[in-house]
Amino acid sequence: MLKYIVVALIFWFNPLVSSIDILPDIFGYLLIIKAFSKASYSYSCASDLCTCAKKMCIITGVKFFSIFMVSSFDVTMSLLLSFSFGLVELIFGIPFIINLFDTVAYLAPLENTFAHGKACKMKRFTVTVFVTRLVLAVLPDLTALSLNDALTVDTDVTYIRFRPLFILFSVFISTIICTVWLVRAIKYFKRSVDASVNDRCMQDFTRKTSEHTSLLFAKRNLRALSVIIFASVFVFDFTWGYTSVDILQDFMLPLLTIGILCYLLVLRAYKIDKMFFVLLGAFALQLAADIFEMAANITYYEEYNIQAVLKVSHAEDLYFNVSLSAVFASVALVVSCVLVLIAIRRSARESILAHKGLFSELDISYYLKEFDRKTRKSIIISTAIVTLCAFMYALSVIVKPYAEGLVLLNTVFELLTVISIISFVLYIHDEVYKRILTFA
Repeated sequence: MLKYIVVALIFWFNPLVSSIDILPDIFGYLLIIKAFSKASYSYSCASDLCTCAKKMCIITGVKFFSIFMVSSFDVTMSLLLSFSFGLVELIFGIPFIINLFDTVAYLAPLENTFAHGKACKMKRFTVTVFVTRLVLAVLPDLTALSLNDALTVDTDVTYIRFRPLFILFSVFISTIICTVWLVRAIKYFKRSVDASVNDRCMQDFTRKTSEHTSLLFAKRNLRALSVIIFASVFVFDFTWGYTSVDILQDFMLPLLTIGILCYLLVLRAYKIDKMFFVLLGAFALQLAADIFEMAANITYYEEYNIQAVLKVSHAEDLYFNVSLSAVFASVALVVSCVLVLIAIRRSARESILAHKGLFSELDISYYLKEFDRKTRKSIIISTAIVTLCAFMYALSVIVKPYAEGLVLLNTVFELLTVISIISFVLYIHDEVYKRILTFA
């Protein structure tokens, strides 16, 4: 446990430059989840800490990828991102810090006076450093506010030229403060999280999981559903560069689903059935369609722009392949999305039957009937949405030379598709595996 915490501290101590983080904080939060994963089975404070860490993983993960969307010369967008993410990190990061030190103090033996006596002091110091680090990251971006003065007042003088100097100042101050915090934090955790804490957590984890096997089963499936939620984001199109190649490839949804099933298979929480091989086929179809579409886009956009379709005969011929690949990719997307939802529903239904005592003491048939009705309805709605999304995507690619604005409508349907998949997964999350976890 201690080694994970120490490495996490190293990922957190480095200074920030706007939204740029040399050692991404997300890895620190993932390490904390790993460190307290076993303790979360037995202690509610550790479970709350892991929940807070998961929220911070999402925030810092989005923050990390956002830097690729903004030019380093666009100081206005840099200010918007650094200020927005800084505010969100403060809202969710401070409760995480409080939970971290409260959990360590709770797990530490009563005779460990250092862990209990220094907890409040280290908690306050860490919050102060955390806030200071984020403020210093935003400080250089505030020079963008002087651009408004330059527009409203007849002057060329702005503070943008001082931005590099402010960055050096903020990095220097932040490095000193964070280094002091790192030394003190490592000292605190080394003396607080000793061998007795590890032994206590391991013994409680072994006892808890041996007495309540369904508890471990539920936790693993909840973790699997979290990956499915992450995988659904890949349905959304995000093109990069002049070749219009989609960075978030659709084949990642069936691929990650298959990966999760393999993970559960290794842990003996899943048995291979026909659906597994059907998903393999869906993945192969989606992968082939995405590769075909990627090749067609690269071939066309390396030679022509979108307006060339209306002017050059050869460009029109090449763009036909782009349109055809979009149709194939759309059909494959519908197939893979629907099969993933059916696979999740089927696995959840088997889980209900395997743990029927936790759902109904007398008759499970009524609960299954209600579950089937709601999930069937949800799959039908999701299928309709993803079909409309696929149709709109293919249509937007085909008519792009004539009506480029249709891409915006396609974006709306993609968002609806992601939302519908996540809604379905969250229903399974709450009504099946969260229920097993609660009553186990």
